[in-house]
Amino acid sequence: MTDKPMTSNQQIKLIIFGFLLLPSLFFLVGIIPVLLLIFGIVMMKKNHDFSHIDTSAKIYKYYVYLFFIGFLIFGLYCGEAIKTSSEFDHMREKMYASFIMCGIAIFYILILNFLFLNPLRSHSAWIEKNGIFSSKAKIVADSNEVDIIKGDKLRTFSVADELIKWAKLKDDGHITEQEFNDARKKLLQ
Repeated sequence: MTDKPMTSNQQIKLIIFGFLLLPSLFFLVGIIPVLLLIFGIVMMKKNHDFSHIDTSAKIYKYYVYLFFIGFLIFGLYCGEAIKTSSEFDHMREKMYASFIMCGIAIFYILILNFLFLNPLRSHSAWIEKNGIFSSKAKIVADSNEVDIIKGDKLRTFSVADELIKWAKLKDDGHITEQEFNDARKKLLQ
């Protein structure tokens, strides 16, 4: 299943994930995680290696866990300060707000797993080769066979003239002996 295109439902999950990240951008907290995920996607596309997405998602999780721990500690501090503070209502509001922020952090980790990573991992081989939103396989040229002379596109030419040109290129050091021999075989076929 990893070498098949993503279904439209899975593509919609990725789009929903993107829309759910938008509110965090307005508070400037989500800029770094979004840049990390974009960097992972770009590097995966460049190197055709899915591990870049896994790594960027792992760093995203660490970043969100850092906020979770910070808000949790602050919430616990506010809870402890309620006992000694004369501003009971104010500290209680801060405590509730910090626990709500902890819940939001957990929510972002869950949507990363279910709306982003699960659809991508289930089609990792396809995504490495063809991209996230592609539904057709890319045609990869066989790199083992290099067409030295585009003989199919040439109409008429003198084999002797071409051999002279290739010999001059070899003598000038522009091509190697192997390339010259390959071209000569192709011309003499």
